[in-house]
Amino acid sequence: MTIFRNRKLLNALEHSAVSENYHERIHYLANHDAPLDYLIAGELAQLQTFGIPRISKILRRTGQYEHHGTKRLDDTRAILIEIMRDSVHSERGAHMVKHLNWIHSHYDISNDDYLYTLALFIFEPDRWMKAFGYRSLSDDERQAAYLSFRDLGEAMHIENIPGSYHAFKDWYIDYRQNHLVFHPNNAIVASGLIEGMKPMLPKLVRPFVHSIMCVLINDAALLNALGIKPPSRQTQVVVRSAMAVRRMLLKVFNPWQSRAFENGKIASHYPTYPDGYESHCLGPDKVVRRAPLGSGCPYRQV
Repeated sequence: MTIFRNRKLLNALEHSAVSENYHERIHYLANHDAPLDYLIAGELAQLQTFGIPRISKILRRTGQYEHHGTKRLDDTRAILIEIMRDSVHSERGAHMVKHLNWIHSHYDISNDDYLYTLALFIFEPDRWMKAFGYRSLSDDERQAAYLSFRDLGEAMHIENIPGSYHAFKDWYIDYRQNHLVFHPNNAIVASGLIEGMKPMLPKLVRPFVHSIMCVLINDAALLNALGIKPPSRQTQVVVRSAMAVRRMLLKVFNPWQSRAFENGKIASHYPTYPDGYESHCLGPDKVVRRAPLGSGCPYRQV
């Protein structure tokens, strides 16, 4: 149990139903209780999509991760923050969803691949918190994640979203078992993302990013699908020991309980946008920067 947690925020959340405050619960987790965990889990969720050849084929064709990996990471994080900060029902969130839908309209993405990607943003933070967080998520927090991303899926016009957390988990496991398989495209796109992570991290850590990621993925089937060799025993011991120390420290002290993570330097660090981003620039350059007036982009309307 942590020595200090934000009781005012917790009391407000714990004394109302999940169905009434699910967005606030996720915002609390991502902004106060476990912000770095949610940030890392979001990046790993992206990486997991590359284990599906149908998805990596599209990404390989665009060349975005091989040549603009850091920007893809920055854009995805910024888009999700724009959408989820005030929920998809806010004016800001709804406008960014329209922008995201317009970007995706340029690519032939199947409904099941949308569903799988959506599922990862629900289940990857849960997996991460069990493996490396200072605590596991509660059932209420899992339900809050499902409800929040169900809203996003509906706003994105994704069809056949399973009707409950557990039904979605079953669908996700089945889809993964049937489609997670190695293809050369998987490895190329995954390598681009891992390289793209380096500018986001301190210089001392950058040479070890690949080895660290191998351990943090913590999934033999995914490593195989991505064409990544399992980490050595020594690497596993070093990284897991460091994460165990981090876990113990977070149990007694969390600097973001008393201040918002979203207002700090880490949250606002976008290597691609050192002076901050403009919403209309989020997305592949070849799509967003060439969009003429009236093209369908919500930021380029006549």
